[in-house]
Amino acid sequence: MEAKAERLGLWSSGAVVAVVLLLGVVAPFVAYDPASAVDYDQQLVGPSAAHWFGTDGQGRDVAIRLLKGIEAFFLPGLLAGLAATTLGALAGAIAGYAEGWVRSAVLGLMQLIDTLPRLVFIILVCTILNPSISLIAGVAAVLFVPNIATVVRRKVEALASEDYILAHIAHGFRPTRILLYHIIWLQCRPLLIRQATYVFGYVLFVETALSYLGDYGVQEPTPSWGNMVAQTRELAGAAPWPWLFPALAIVITISGFLAFGNLLARREEEALR
Repeated sequence: MEAKAERLGLWSSGAVVAVVLLLGVVAPFVAYDPASAVDYDQQLVGPSAAHWFGTDGQGRDVAIRLLKGIEAFFLPGLLAGLAATTLGALAGAIAGYAEGWVRSAVLGLMQLIDTLPRLVFIILVCTILNPSISLIAGVAAVLFVPNIATVVRRKVEALASEDYILAHIAHGFRPTRILLYHIIWLQCRPLLIRQATYVFGYVLFVETALSYLGDYGVQEPTPSWGNMVAQTRELAGAAPWPWLFPALAIVITISGFLAFGNLLARREEEALR
């Protein structure tokens, strides 16, 4: 029963991930001009065949804006997940294998970064520099490196004395091959999958939160799920669909990515046992 529920969860969350990835690839090729999309004669029209998710307070199609809003976090989120896992895996491998001042330097740097409060630090950087989603994603990736490096380092230290690792060393395998392939790729892959999906979800959360606040995120009229939800402040008591559908999209996407990462990583871990 538990295996069946886990399989169902993996398939359902995988479907969410697949849909978001597909729409993220398609979205840049869909022509959309935020200025010409305004039509006050179509304000707050309900869901219909012409407007699947209705229209907002300016008569703009909610479905199209939902699709184009994916662009705000899609590529930055993917790149942040890739960068964080790559840097974290390398830092963890070095800290777990090296000795002396190299190990101390890497651990000291990771501890320094880990002391920074993520959301507050992102807002601080956006205040000092020109805010953009690329900047937000880049800072988020760096801030997640210590978490990933820590789990990889512990895995490297735990596996360093395993018989098959010692056998590879005795047969003259290069340390880089042992670390990158036999430990990180073969043994740490589930950890990296879980962390990559977590970073993607975090970038989506931060982008929508800052866009909702309106100071550092995506600014109107460019669509973002965050600034679409912000319409609740203008449409209080009016039709719910201009903010309801993007709010559901945020919750479903973040939950789907986190669940998929955890379940896929768990399956990978079971396969390694």
